[in-house]
Amino acid sequence: MYADTLLGTRWTHRRVWFGLVWSILIGLLIAVALPARAAEQVDALPFVNNFATARFKLLSTFEFGDQKAVAYGAGEAVLPDRSSAWIGSDASPELSYVIQIGTTVYQRTGNGKWERTNNSPMGDLQAQPLSAQFNELQKRANAILNYGNENVGNVPTTRYQVWLRGDRLLGLADNGLANVPVETRDLLSKIVVKYDFWIGTQDSFLHQQNIVVTLPETTEGDVTVPALSISTLSTFYDINDPNISVNPPI
Repeated sequence: MYADTLLGTRWTHRRVWFGLVWSILIGLLIAVALPARAAEQVDALPFVNNFATARFKLLSTFEFGDQKAVAYGAGEAVLPDRSSAWIGSDASPELSYVIQIGTTVYQRTGNGKWERTNNSPMGDLQAQPLSAQFNELQKRANAILNYGNENVGNVPTTRYQVWLRGDRLLGLADNGLANVPVETRDLLSKIVVKYDFWIGTQDSFLHQQNIVVTLPETTEGDVTVPALSISTLSTFYDINDPNISVNPPI
């Protein structure tokens, strides 16, 4: 009986962690083999143009203890706060669909019904223009690095890297985490996030980003939370295409 309870508790914590971190990654948006090169530490990110619309491709890898998964997808964004995407994974034959309109999120698996929630994990941050989000991020950054010029496809860009510890990340998402228990916030504060941004050298648009979230193995009460690593690569294209729109599901 005790063993069953403990295993159930561990599995519940794993599901909570998976869902919570995935929600944060969606809020941060909702992107490649990297050459070895010395980076220059800088004080700030460059100016970033606010594009109105774009299409994007996604590739995510998940490692949670001995569990591993790969997710992929594509979608469209109407900034600052509208996006739609389909997501597939090696763990399920069905696709998932997500539409976000402001703080409202619609989700559907396969041909199932749309489910609606009113929850934006990044609070008011996601409703800000991209340039304002960059300003908030660099104010809390532990370090900003310039890796020099790299191409995204045939687009010339400069790659910047931002490191952010969990205690500062919570400041970005504070409104959206208001109802999260103190113990969970303490665990989230141990997260380390690495952002890579590829900024166009000619147009100053964000053409690609990679977000890597890591959490070392830790203990919550009598339960051991395994090490966590999530990497999400997003590549943006068809920037400012006037034909792109995002609307609630019918």
